[in-house]
Amino acid sequence: MPVLASQTCPLLPSLLLTLLLRFTGTSDQEFQVTQPESSISVRAGEILTLGCNVSARSPAGPVLWFRENGQERRLVYSFNGSQFPRVTQVEDTEFNQTDYSIRISNVSPKDVGTYYCVKLTIGHPDMSYVSGPGTYVSVNGTTHEIFQVQQSEMTQTVSIGETVTLSCSVPDSFPKGPVLWFKGSGPSRELIYNFKEGLFPRVKEIGHITKAGNTDFSIRISDISLADAGTYYCVKFKEGKPDREFQSGPGTEVFVTS
Repeated sequence: MPVLASQTCPLLPSLLLTLLLRFTGTSDQEFQVTQPESSISVRAGEILTLGCNVSARSPAGPVLWFRENGQERRLVYSFNGSQFPRVTQVEDTEFNQTDYSIRISNVSPKDVGTYYCVKLTIGHPDMSYVSGPGTYVSVNGTTHEIFQVQQSEMTQTVSIGETVTLSCSVPDSFPKGPVLWFKGSGPSRELIYNFKEGLFPRVKEIGHITKAGNTDFSIRISDISLADAGTYYCVKFKEGKPDREFQSGPGTEVFVTS
């Protein structure tokens, strides 16, 4: 199965290198890049369509597609005639200069990640660009479990005064964003732990969340009381303004005995 090629775009090579390393520069807000789907799930072997529309009155400059997976960022497609195995454009951009959607054929688990449609402005001293919000792609198949928030225990039973361990594994291929623990579900759910901020006296994290590639977001809750009984959810959020809930684990129900 061929992997999406990381190809060198002959147009603006220094800017392309910058974008491959990190999306930096000046974001021009006078036009927009829209990606209608925040997430898409496909089965292995199917064709994936990624939508992208650029405002009709956008300045001159190329449009590129990138895939981000953990620490890796790779060029997926450019509309300059270069060959990208398995990737084709949906519309002929010579006649339709607003639709920059693409199709990726024969999808495999290696294609998991967040895809960004990026419009560049040529001749701008600050290397101006506008990026779409990103579309996260998950691939279902025989290995689909590795692309889910995992909570290995469905139930836990603990006595008053003891410590309970709640396990959670989050794939590092998921979009950037925080992981939070909640007790209960819905609008009235209670925040139990935030790995980034806040004081949670009885809760401690187990994994090394500052380590690159960490997937372990398990926690321990000490000095359990009857009030701690309930179902606990490990929830992954997608970074934004505000952050949006991306995927929740199945939950672990905790029973407390006296």
